Amino acid sequence: MPKAALSPSSQQIEISFSSLAAAASYTSKRIDLQLNPLDQEVFVVTAVKLDLDPIGLTPLNLFGAGGVGNNKLYGGSCALTRTESASALSNLGANTCFATASSKLGTSEESQAGGDYAVSYAFQEDNSDTPSDMEYLTVIATNDFFVGLQAMTDGSVSGNMEVHGKVYGYRATASAAIYAALVQSEVISS
Repeated sequence: MPKAALSPSSQQIEISFSSLAAAASYTSKRIDLQLNPLDQEVFVVTAVKLDLDPIGLTPLNLFGAGGVGNNKLYGGSCALTRTESASALSNLGANTCFATASSKLGTSEESQAGGDYAVSYAFQEDNSDTPSDMEYLTVIATNDFFVGLQAMTDGSVSGNMEVHGKVYGYRATASAAIYAALVQSEVISS
């Protein structure tokens, strides 16, 4: 949709949020945008920043959780969507998903003729960048967006996963036809 189809009604604003998922569980949190549907107000998302934090775990305290010959993986993933996914984490392949992030910690312990050795790694991926040729990530026409967070655990290692994030954007008004199309698109996609 061309940006000209929307009339900005605010300056850039940021919306901060946090969410926590217990070990090996999924949680979804609703973030209210307080839009005014009578004025056909929408929220234009221009950028997203997500920080995933595996609470209390580092690669060093994953070692020894299962002994030599065991690989351990712990981490989590987060997705921001325009509609709620109550039981499963969304991905960028879904129409309503506009940002994702993953963070994983892992170890591998092996035994060989000269002694045991261990390798640890940390991996973080953030798919919330606005492509350089786009003016915005998405337009949210309903009154909220959702933060889905999945904490994963492997073996005897467990812990919680926390996400801290910011969504940047501005409020805008749309014509009746565009507003109706945007709302219908979100409702049908849920």
